[in-house]
Amino acid sequence: MGRQKRTVKNRKHGKKRKAVWIFLFLFVVLGVTGGVLIRTVLYDKAGEGVMSNSEANRLISYLGISDYQYTDRLGSSFTVKSARKLAEAAGVSLDNVDVELSYVPGWIPLTRKQFGNLYDSLIRELELDRLYSTSLYIYDIDNAKDKEIDGIVYEVISTSDGDYYMEKDYGLDRSYVGKVASFYVSNNEIILCLGESSEEVTIRNAYASKVVEEDGEKKLLAYVNGGMHKLPLAKKSEVGDSVTECLCDILLSDRGVKRILDHTGDLVTTRITAYSDGVAEAEGYEEPLYLSDSFNVYKTNGTFKAMRSAGTLIGYDQVSLYIKEGALEAALITEDIHTKNIRVLISNSDYSSYYHNGVSITSDTDFTITYGDTVREYAARDRVEIRNGNEELQNGSARITSKEEDGRITISTIERQSGSPSYRGTIELSKDDKGVLIINELPVEEYLYGVLPSEMPVSYETEALKAQAICARAYAYRQMENESYAKYGAHLDDSIASQVYNNVEEDERAIFAVDDTYGIVPCYDNDVIEAFFFSTSCGATSNNSEVWGGNPEPYLIDTMETELNDIANLGNEDSFRHFIDGELGTDFIEAEEPFFRWSVEFTQEEMLQTINNHLYERIQAMSENILAKNADGKYVKKSISSIGNLVDIKVTKRGESGIIEEMELDGTEETILVKGQTNARSLFSPELVAIHKQDGSEIKDWKTLPSAYFYIDTDENGYIIRGGGFGHGVGLSQNGANDMAKLGYKAGDIIAHYYTAVELKDMYVLLGK
Repeated sequence: MGRQKRTVKNRKHGKKRKAVWIFLFLFVVLGVTGGVLIRTVLYDKAGEGVMSNSEANRLISYLGISDYQYTDRLGSSFTVKSARKLAEAAGVSLDNVDVELSYVPGWIPLTRKQFGNLYDSLIRELELDRLYSTSLYIYDIDNAKDKEIDGIVYEVISTSDGDYYMEKDYGLDRSYVGKVASFYVSNNEIILCLGESSEEVTIRNAYASKVVEEDGEKKLLAYVNGGMHKLPLAKKSEVGDSVTECLCDILLSDRGVKRILDHTGDLVTTRITAYSDGVAEAEGYEEPLYLSDSFNVYKTNGTFKAMRSAGTLIGYDQVSLYIKEGALEAALITEDIHTKNIRVLISNSDYSSYYHNGVSITSDTDFTITYGDTVREYAARDRVEIRNGNEELQNGSARITSKEEDGRITISTIERQSGSPSYRGTIELSKDDKGVLIINELPVEEYLYGVLPSEMPVSYETEALKAQAICARAYAYRQMENESYAKYGAHLDDSIASQVYNNVEEDERAIFAVDDTYGIVPCYDNDVIEAFFFSTSCGATSNNSEVWGGNPEPYLIDTMETELNDIANLGNEDSFRHFIDGELGTDFIEAEEPFFRWSVEFTQEEMLQTINNHLYERIQAMSENILAKNADGKYVKKSISSIGNLVDIKVTKRGESGIIEEMELDGTEETILVKGQTNARSLFSPELVAIHKQDGSEIKDWKTLPSAYFYIDTDENGYIIRGGGFGHGVGLSQNGANDMAKLGYKAGDIIAHYYTAVELKDMYVLLGK
């Protein structure tokens, strides 16, 4: 009986112990779960959230810490342990970071706020000036200007501190527009948005215009960074219902504009005498004036215009400057500029003639047509048709002028790449037995606005565009000094015979490049140079005499296209072949460009057909440069249309750059000597075959080879031409200029690279105002 009682008692104690263990287990589980839930709820309530590894890794990559081992498990969080490893890899003591990491379990994840404190600490300790946190007012998020770099799409964020790029995958939604937000920024890229900010932001060097009311809300109409913005007024704003137009700083928060600081009393009047690469010289100032990061220019006379280039200040007798602590903050233009007009002969739609059967004209503003003593006025968008027999052309020319400064005159009877072209300045019409001649007269700088987008993609780097503007201005200058188009009453035309003008519509990036190089031309011995340019080099550039004959210019020499700019020595056939095949030379600036290397393949029949198809026309065009061998073995002029069957092709003379100067074609009926790069490219026209570029792409229907930097081999299938570059190869390579700009070179450096021993001078000083 007693044994039974003890057994029952033991069973009861066992059940109690089991219940205690179950209770303790449940307590621990619930405690841990509760702790996690409480911590998560507290994080969410605090608006901090947990920092994910993927986002942390992306931000850490901007720190440039090579020894850090990234952790990237899907959905994992950035922990205290990872933070310790990051600080150790950066060589930063835990005592110097603004978040507690020493006495916290390593498995605990960091909140976004804690990671932000850690990140700020590392930026400070590593002294990374290019990386910082800042608050910005968001004007707009412009998806239309998306930019793709290395397969990553970036959107443009327009802010109170200028435009920034941000990866689209981490981009902002439009709820941030009109708000102040905090960001991490690296150079001109936003790498992380930290959310809305209550900080006050200052928009420096803006131009306040007036207060307007929209949908019951008062807004300040202001200009800054080349654009116009409507900024809502805060409820307790110090800005009243009206504001005096002025240069100012605008102070605003996420609630709107709070007040403005008027700089009118700080303005000084002087003349800008020189400007280059962010440094201006002004009368009365011994030390140069460095442009601030927030520099702006406002033209207040005539049609108001907001700009960012100090180059546009050159040419004015007086400007008003806001200078603070030796930095040039802003400028006001209050008078007309001194400039020169250029007269451009306008071709028909296919550039085949200067004569037009008739002209249909309109304008986006009111306009006038003046002929003799008669002035006729027309409203905006009125259309006027003028032909040879019209009254307007019977006694001289007729001049069409917009009534407003920024008006454009559109000629709808002409088609260009961007549609019917619109022109600045004045359109002048005159008659001839062959038709109507059209001349566009306008200031040189505005002419260049229409040249730059037609000659170079506006997506290219700013410094490359500026270098192109300098070259285009030099060409315009030289044309204004000669009489090539004098019989038409013009300085040049709008086609490739001069430089292409207004084929592609104007673009803000091109306008900035022109403005920022206002009046600048390259000179050698005080003479404006022949600033030739072309698309892509093969890794070498040529002297002008090798390409077109005549006397060699000292500033155009045979060079290897590396940063060292060594003298080229590729006149030997074997050396040139090794060069094209990649066995001679390294570190070429344009090595990755698609046209850096290319090839074309012909069958024997295709090659013979190509040569014979183009032989006669080339002889007619340049009879002195395609000669036939006579019975005495001498080369003489001879009109022929076939060489018979092709026996052999050999290059007999190359320039030091490797460009073909002479080649001999041996046929069963004729042996001919071909001179010059134009004939070498045209005689082997690839119109029957494809051109294969080094990036694997191909193009068809070309009338000429991309360049005369090539050699020809035979194989069992026929002939293969291997070459490099696109264009004549003299002067500035446009893709080379763009690649140099990507490497950090300025426009002046690019000009100095392609044109030896030149100086940059003011065209308007040379011309005499």
